[in-house]
Amino acid sequence: MANSTRAELRADLRTELKKDPNAKIWSDDSLNNYINKAYAKVQKDGNYQWRENQGNTTFSTVVWTQEYTLPIDLWKIQLLRYNGTVLLPTNKVSLKRQQANFVSGTPSQYYIFSANVWFDVLPSSVWTIDFDYIKRLTKLTTDTQESEFNDDFDVAIIKYAAFLAWSTIDGKQQTSWAKLQEYNLELDTLYSTYIFDNVEDLTYWLQRRRNLTNDQVLDRLNH
Repeated sequence: MANSTRAELRADLRTELKKDPNAKIWSDDSLNNYINKAYAKVQKDGNYQWRENQGNTTFSTVVWTQEYTLPIDLWKIQLLRYNGTVLLPTNKVSLKRQQANFVSGTPSQYYIFSANVWFDVLPSSVWTIDFDYIKRLTKLTTDTQESEFNDDFDVAIIKYAAFLAWSTIDGKQQTSWAKLQEYNLELDTLYSTYIFDNVEDLTYWLQRRRNLTNDQVLDRLNH
């Protein structure tokens, strides 16, 4: 499977719109903006559970240094391990109640404050932090930059971008609504193909599609 560039997605979007090949209604910049909004929408509507939203990084602690910069693409922390030991989440106020003064040792907890992760004590040794998290994919800022989703996701991205484009034109509410409906159908196909190989993940989809029973969802996944 290939990964489309922003230029390829924009060309597909102009084809989808079936209008304005010379960019007199929608400039390239406008379509790029719609594509990025659709790119973010697909992530959000999948509750960031797509495989492409899985992130991992490692870094080493510095002796007597308590705070470390979070990944810039962080959406949600999944797991932090210090020298192989899982750290438990806490918050700044709780930690201040526990400790009147800074002490050094082996961290067992962490909390998030501003753009940094803080450990419950000052690390007394240099060890590796293994950081698993859910990430937001980087916006497409150049025509040669590739989507991090494979081309199975292109149709959903294009359909939602087309919805956004038609929404800016007076009298085209019915057309924009049709594109939104087509987007939702594409998204349902992506759900069943890429997310729900684990039945535990059905909860989110069932909340989104409340008119479906659990048996109906399972039947869809088995076909």
